[in-house]
Amino acid sequence: MVKETELEVAFKLFDQDKDGLVTTEELKMLIEKVGGCMSEGEARGMIRQANKDSNGGIDYSEFRKLWAIVRGEEEDELEIRQDFRRVDLDGNGFITKEEMLAVISDCDYFVSDKLVEAQKCIAELDVDQDGQVSYPEFILVWKYRKQ
Repeated sequence: MVKETELEVAFKLFDQDKDGLVTTEELKMLIEKVGGCMSEGEARGMIRQANKDSNGGIDYSEFRKLWAIVRGEEEDELEIRQDFRRVDLDGNGFITKEEMLAVISDCDYFVSDKLVEAQKCIAELDVDQDGQVSYPEFILVWKYRKQ
């Protein structure tokens, strides 16, 4: 079950112009912002599935459905959520540079300056550039960034 705070954070991320509606254009722009690509048709289809009142945009009351579509299959999403929790050391729902550094410090994979690596990781995941990574940002980058 999705927590209300996670839903609020996700909605703010999607509603880029802060008008209370998530549009097809905003959905496409967000996916592009995380390094992915979504066609007009794909975005329109996702919006249409969640849009109960057929007004062309998703308001907060309809957003839970869109968020479920974006997150995808439950098994995959559970694995992604577990990976997020491994890095969110204090369990507050956000990954900070310090938490990323603590995880990277325990990892032999990173051989260069670990602080620089932690900053790079946060920068790649921090879609709204607020200095921390929320679960919605994490899953969007995980699922939609082209490798």
